[in-house]
Amino acid sequence: MDQVGFVSHLIACVGFGALAAVLLVRRDQSIASLWLIAAATMTAVWAGAVGLASRYGGDYLVLVSPGETLRSAAWLAFLVSLLSRSWRLEQRMSSSFVIAVAMGFTITAQLAIDFADDLTGTPTSAGVAYLFLLSRLAVAIGGLVLVHNLYINTADANRWSIRLLCIGLAFLFGYDLNMYTLRFLSGTVSWDLFAVRGFANVLVVPLIALSASRNRLWNLQVSRQVVFHTLSLIGIGGYLIVMAVAAWALRLLGGDWGKLLQIGFLVATMILAAVVVFSGRFRASARVWINKHFFAYKYDYRQEWLRLIGTVSRSGPGFGGLAERVIQGVCDIVDSPGGALYVPGEDGGFELAARWNYRNLVTGRVDADNGLLRYLGDRGRIVDVEELRSGGGDYGVMNAPDFVLADKQAWLIVPLIHLERLAGFIVIERSRADRELNWEDFDLLRTVGRQAASYIAEAASQAALSEAQKFDEFNRRFAFIMHDIKNLVSQLSLVARNAERHADNPDFRADMVATLQSSVGKMNDLLARLAQHNSGKVDETATVDVSAVVRGVVETKTRAHAALSLTAGPLPLQVVGDAGRLEQVFTHLIQNAIDASEPAAPVAVSLRKDGGMARVDIADEGVGMSPAFVRNQLFKPFRSTKADGFGIGAYEAREIVRALGGRLDVVSREGEGTLFSVLLPLAADVDERKRA
Repeated sequence: MDQVGFVSHLIACVGFGALAAVLLVRRDQSIASLWLIAAATMTAVWAGAVGLASRYGGDYLVLVSPGETLRSAAWLAFLVSLLSRSWRLEQRMSSSFVIAVAMGFTITAQLAIDFADDLTGTPTSAGVAYLFLLSRLAVAIGGLVLVHNLYINTADANRWSIRLLCIGLAFLFGYDLNMYTLRFLSGTVSWDLFAVRGFANVLVVPLIALSASRNRLWNLQVSRQVVFHTLSLIGIGGYLIVMAVAAWALRLLGGDWGKLLQIGFLVATMILAAVVVFSGRFRASARVWINKHFFAYKYDYRQEWLRLIGTVSRSGPGFGGLAERVIQGVCDIVDSPGGALYVPGEDGGFELAARWNYRNLVTGRVDADNGLLRYLGDRGRIVDVEELRSGGGDYGVMNAPDFVLADKQAWLIVPLIHLERLAGFIVIERSRADRELNWEDFDLLRTVGRQAASYIAEAASQAALSEAQKFDEFNRRFAFIMHDIKNLVSQLSLVARNAERHADNPDFRADMVATLQSSVGKMNDLLARLAQHNSGKVDETATVDVSAVVRGVVETKTRAHAALSLTAGPLPLQVVGDAGRLEQVFTHLIQNAIDASEPAAPVAVSLRKDGGMARVDIADEGVGMSPAFVRNQLFKPFRSTKADGFGIGAYEAREIVRALGGRLDVVSREGEGTLFSVLLPLAADVDERKRA
């Protein structure tokens, strides 16, 4: 092992010495670059001392431990130089100074122990040696924490340039942590790990050199999450060290019961640590302390905004409705465990709309003339309920609701202002940790309140729009049905007029009964279509003989217009659709042709096969329509050239035909007449397309 240690550390000495030399000849050295040169130099000196001690022993052994201490101190100083700007040392000297003194104290204590034998002439006691080992572990943990902090602080776009450096330094400190942890657990030095330590260290030289060539200036900006995570890592490392010291002390003092006391103490402290770490109150208190001592501003506004958006945009089981998510998003800003949302009611007052984790059942309502609503709406300011109870604050003679004042958990009232109007307010429960609120808290809550108000208002608008669309769909179907009823009324009116002259005719009576039965059936169909559950879509599952449908309509309409004629090609013409809806189409079109014609003017209906389509032409010699009317108004609802027309017959006919995969064409000239052509795909052609 002596030979391996000598060669291993000699290689490390040469490698880090070369790295220091290369960095030294670079121009435009920054403070961080100088510290990197110092760290590489000290590592080379330490490796050289270990190599000489492995070969020759003697006086060289005295240099090994101090050299390692200075080498670790140089690397920590290099990391601190990179992070000093993000730590805001010039703004927050108190907290940053405590961290710097703690790290410096650990290094100083190590140096004092290193030279204790030479200065006092007495050997180091077992207790001091144990504490020295713990300090080595503390330095390794601190180095890993700073490396983690450096990587997280770097912007995503620039992490590629610093990744290799972080990997290299994490390996250095991680190797030390592993080696000293094994020594702590076993009580003996792992000479294998110690001997190859130099070779393991020199492996990171290319990583550090390449990263140094990519970076000359370090512009880092700290984030709150990074500090919180870093302090968490520091706390965990410190906890492990403190618990190890306590366990060691119990072992020394406990005699035969020492091991049992040691195990019991460690189990109890582990349970206590789990309770503390998973406590919402502990995390909230830690966040308050960090904001107070580490930052010029209490909030990372970008992160707070992203968290609000993420909370509100979540959906699915377990996340609650939009109102609950809005409450949670506002409460999370001040670490509140719950809140309640109030929105305007029908009489102008405000009523409870939703609650999120609120411990007390807040069911009261706020009347429209309450001073709280005027204060929130006019000023748009946050109400501190505790100040309101004690008579403090600038609230005047506000008569706040009794249920708010009586609720000891009510803490803040946040107005939700949308378009300069009060759209609601949120009662926030007291925070998990006591915290002092300042202008920054109130400004952020007011801004978030406006954003939350926009979410609430948008949701209300969407609900109103959905309801309006339902009414629109109902009105649309009702308009179509009214048009069909008009046609039925016309048919029944014709029957009533003819009944006066032909009531004694048995054939007429039979025809009249058939017409009445048909009309009753159609009216029942219309009522079914008007039902809310009916979507109005065409049933495309049945095969219908379109020639039979057209023939039935023509026979009915011939009674009102004797000049109506039908010409049919090869029959039948089978299409896929609903017979009742197809009858509506041809009833509309034929009746329109009759209405546009003189009483004796011919109206010709023809049926034929046109390729894979069934074609029905309806031609009249009536008044006709202008191209502009056909293009812009014919198929628009509620546009009609007839004084008593609804203007939806042609529109409904076209929509039904389109739903069946067909089309409705029209050719018209003013004073000459109109030709409507209905083309529907034949059933055989539809089946063939489905099979394909």
